Amino acid sequence: MTQALPNRKSQSWMPTSWLRAFFVFMLVALIVSAFSCSKEETTGTPGEEEETGIHETVDRGPATLFLDIERKEITVAERLNLKITMVVDEDYEVKLPGFGEKLEQFGIVDYRTTQPELTEDNRKEVSRSYVLEPFLSGEYIIPSMEVSFWNKQEEEAGAHQIETPEATVTVRSLLPEDLEEVKLNEIKPPVPFPRSFSLWIWLGIGSALVVAGIAVVVILIRRRRKVEEVWSQRVLAHELAYEALRRLVAEDLVKKGEIKVFYQRLSGVIRHYIENRFGLRAPEQTTEEFLTGLEVMREFPGTYKPLLKTFLNHCDLVKFAEHQPRAEDIQKTFDSCKAFIKGTEEEE
Repeated sequence: MTQALPNRKSQSWMPTSWLRAFFVFMLVALIVSAFSCSKEETTGTPGEEEETGIHETVDRGPATLFLDIERKEITVAERLNLKITMVVDEDYEVKLPGFGEKLEQFGIVDYRTTQPELTEDNRKEVSRSYVLEPFLSGEYIIPSMEVSFWNKQEEEAGAHQIETPEATVTVRSLLPEDLEEVKLNEIKPPVPFPRSFSLWIWLGIGSALVVAGIAVVVILIRRRRKVEEVWSQRVLAHELAYEALRRLVAEDLVKKGEIKVFYQRLSGVIRHYIENRFGLRAPEQTTEEFLTGLEVMREFPGTYKPLLKTFLNHCDLVKFAEHQPRAEDIQKTFDSCKAFIKGTEEEE
């Protein structure tokens, strides 16, 4: 009986078939994975591309005007960046607007104008950037701004005008909207001294430490005054006051319930500002002595005396009479402090 020979063709085909199937499976898996990754990248996070600023474009003839405002909403402690860009044909001249020192309810902290540059399509681009600082909280409208452009071969008197649309910016207060749960901490009752024979010894040691501490404090205060005098000669008084207000707002004392401390610090900012601005030693005086000293000062503007008197009396009610102001009163007091400093700034 003859023995059947094995089929060598079928034995050699089986490994090759499995290998090809494995390669096809891996190729399909890679294609599915790449498609999933690209879909996730294009989808992104919801709201990621949400517009937070104001961007307007106005076209007129050969000119295109761009208005870019960094954000639609800021707080009173923040600053706002505004940019005007004009793109016009190369043979035209451009005149950007000038705002002076104020733009409605915003102060211009800094501005910068770029040199004209040529774009890829052989047009000329010039821009001006502003750094704005709000005075008070609220909703304000940035008015239309006019830009002039004319052909180099023509006179400026026959220039064309193009205007940006009005823009609305909201300035929020940093004070909490609801102050009902904010309460002043009650004063703890006095603790009696323990009666013992070692009382006088400890009193003597304490008195010595107090005297030494007072001496150290006096030395430090004198050195600090010298440093402040040198610093005040380099930095204007209102700049120091604005910086102190920013630090005060950053501490968020009202939200923490420390309203009395907030008023003490706010009153101290005004007193130090008047000392640096008009040379009156305000921090060491009482409110009555301080107001009496203002009456004989010719340099102090008389129009601001009633405002300052009302401000200091309101602060004394909170500091000494345990008066609990409302949220509106706190905001008005903070705004009047900033308005007083702004109205009495010295020129650089």
